[in-house]
Amino acid sequence: MKVCIVCYGLREYNIRLQPWRYISEIASGIYQKNIDVTIITDGSLEREIFQHIPIINIKRLRKLPFQFNRELISVIQSEKPDVILWSVTALDYLYLNMFKQINIPIIGMFTGPIYKLSDITRIGTYVIIKNIKFLSTHVICASLPPFFIRNLVNSPYCNKIFVMSRKNKEIIIEIGGNREKVVHIPAGIDEYEFEMYEDYSSIISRYHLDEKSFNILYFGSPLSIRGIDHLIKSISKVRSVYPCIKLLILSRRRNNELNNEEINLQNLILKLDIEKNVHIISGFLDKDEVKKFIGFSDLIVLPFKIVPSDVPTSVLESMAMGKVVVSTDIDGIPELLENGRGFVVQPNKEEDLVEKIFFSIKNQDIIKNMGEKAASHMQTHPKWSEVSELALSEVTKIFDKRSQSEVNL
Repeated sequence: MKVCIVCYGLREYNIRLQPWRYISEIASGIYQKNIDVTIITDGSLEREIFQHIPIINIKRLRKLPFQFNRELISVIQSEKPDVILWSVTALDYLYLNMFKQINIPIIGMFTGPIYKLSDITRIGTYVIIKNIKFLSTHVICASLPPFFIRNLVNSPYCNKIFVMSRKNKEIIIEIGGNREKVVHIPAGIDEYEFEMYEDYSSIISRYHLDEKSFNILYFGSPLSIRGIDHLIKSISKVRSVYPCIKLLILSRRRNNELNNEEINLQNLILKLDIEKNVHIISGFLDKDEVKKFIGFSDLIVLPFKIVPSDVPTSVLESMAMGKVVVSTDIDGIPELLENGRGFVVQPNKEEDLVEKIFFSIKNQDIIKNMGEKAASHMQTHPKWSEVSELALSEVTKIFDKRSQSEVNL
């Protein structure tokens, strides 16, 4: 059996990030089961092989006219896959005719949140315009009528749909999508994420950390859509009561990338006069260092205004290490933190963040128990190997069904 995976924008620097992490883990897991796998992308990967999986780069996956993409169809036909896993959004409803031309079983993967336009507009026009590069696809898809998704899901040219969150499955079913075709295959976790550190001296000395403070960790890009500006303002309010509070910001960015966004954060910190309470560590730290920061910190706060891609692995990684996460009522985040495994606040609500931070400082025994509950839950959460097995099971069902049909003919 041969599987082609079609995904948008796979690049060298984003393989660790969602949704490409999800796609690459499924690809790798399927390949390890002795399945022939090829990835087709319009990203700018310099490599031609990823974990022994061939990568084919084409100029564009989405192009006008919507019904035809000669280069993509030619590549797929030359690869002769038995099943295609295709990263999709509501926009791919416009490509159903191309799916028909390809005439190969397709499993669509919704790897991003399914937003309503109100989910986008609540963050404000200024923030949308400022971050339009990262939000354009979400704005377009949220503006489309529900039948785009419904007809894509129910199309005979789309055999199954994978979703990472229960919420996305519920949304698709609510708008009339065929329940039988929607399969919840969650983002996974590595065994590595459960490894604990007892010695944090390396990051304490290198970054001049204060063990006596109540240390709050934010890690991710400095984009305002991730709510880091609201978190900084919340720290300013908490500092007036608890002067020893510290916010550690791991600002994930590369050289000459998101410079202005980080400068804006620094200016906000100066304006609020909380330089002693906020520590920005800029750059792309390796996994071990990020894990040490998670383990060292007393509370993890990830106050997304918008989640750019489905199910942030940062939440899963923090929970696996027994840390309480404060995050927002967006996408599938609440289902991860439900039943006392963390705190869910409303996006854009600084007062909610302040309240949860105060509670965490005052009730550290409760926070410890919540962290233990989070870690215990993550032990039952699917590992990436299990995620790829779930995906392969669905692929195999479709392959077997098609093979049987061909035999009967």
